Formats: sequence, structure tokens, C-alpha cells
Amino acid sequence: MLGKKTLAAAGLLAMTGAVAACGGGSSSSPAASGAAGAPSGASTSDFCGTFQKMANTTTPKQAADQLMAVGTPSGIATDARHGFEVLVDHLEKLPDNAKSADLTAMEQGLSATDQKDVAAFTTYLAQACVPSTDSSPSAPSS
Repeated sequence: MLGKKTLAAAGLLAMTGAVAACGGGSSSSPAASGAAGAPSGASTSDFCGTFQKMANTTTPKQAADQLMAVGTPSGIATDARHGFEVLVDHLEKLPDNAKSADLTAMEQGLSATDQKDVAAFTTYLAQACVPSTDSSPSAPSS
């Protein structure tokens, strides 16, 4: 079961990725620093579990630390991995009591390439970690 914080993290990712369609934003600093050193061989279970374990009291810095510790699965596409790095590096810089305006400022500060890569990460996260709800029964055969 997904907790409120997991949904909030997914919402943050979706909201950050959604700006990719709008374009604009200034160039952001490269993600070659902190998050680039995160592991790249996490199991999907550990990767997804990190999001599910975040509590309502998890600060952006704590979330960044947890994500950097687990890293990403090895099969993640290059653009999605870069989006992970961009997101984690920016989460580290947010204040503990980040508000909606802080998230908006973070989004607006991303370059178009970073926005697209964060969107790729958001898509990867949704595909890898959110259970499919497509469980509609098949049509009965006659």
C-alpha cells in the first residue's frame, strides 16, 4: 500500500516532470556531483521500497540521502538515470520545510534537457514501482 509520503514523492516527480512539456527555465547546474555517485545496481524491489518507506516527516534532504543510498536499477535508461540525479541533487538543496513555491522555483530552474530527463525518470518510476491497475476481466468467450 502506498503511503501519503510515497504519493507526495510521486506527485513531486510528476509535477517536476510535467514542466518538460512547457519548456523554458534557465540552465541548471550539472548533476555530476552528489547523485552521480549513487549506485547503479539496485534491485527494483529496493529502489521502489525506498519510495514506499518515506514517512510524512521525511525532509527533502533525507529523501535525497535515501535515494542516493539506494541508487537506481542497472536497467534504467541513461536519460532516466540523469533525471534521477538531477532530482536528487535538487532535493538536497530544498529547505526542510519546502513549500509549493520552493518546488515551483526548483522546476523553473531546470534546463529543458533536465526537465525532459526528470520526466523520463518519472515515467520509469511509474512503470517500475506503481502496480498496474489494468486488471479488467477479459470478455467472456461464446
